[in-house]
Amino acid sequence: MRTRSVNEIPEALRRHNEEQQRDPQEVVGNLGRRIRVVVLWRQRDDDPEQWIYLERMLPGEFSYEMVKQRWGGGAYRIRLFGAWDRARRQERYITQVAFWIWEAFPPTPALRARLGQVKSAR
Repeated sequence: MRTRSVNEIPEALRRHNEEQQRDPQEVVGNLGRRIRVVVLWRQRDDDPEQWIYLERMLPGEFSYEMVKQRWGGGAYRIRLFGAWDRARRQERYITQVAFWIWEAFPPTPALRARLGQVKSAR
């Protein structure tokens, strides 16, 4: 049996990590008409375990530039949903993709207002 060094990453894990390095605009473009809704979330700056819902949009509306202009920099996640599933009474979940926008772009007034709503609800 061959022993593995500490610095050697198993092939399956390496492939998984590479697959997770996905460009959200590319994923939205590749899935095309299968996506009906893009849901945008932002990670809280003070609590990385918490994600704040920001908005739902059509796939054609999503871009890095739109997120940067509307919400500013930070850690984001999009969840992609397909057609409505009547039996489950919800949209069919497809996938999610995490991405960063450079934090030098300050939070917009809309994001500060949303953060204020979340704090007041606690």
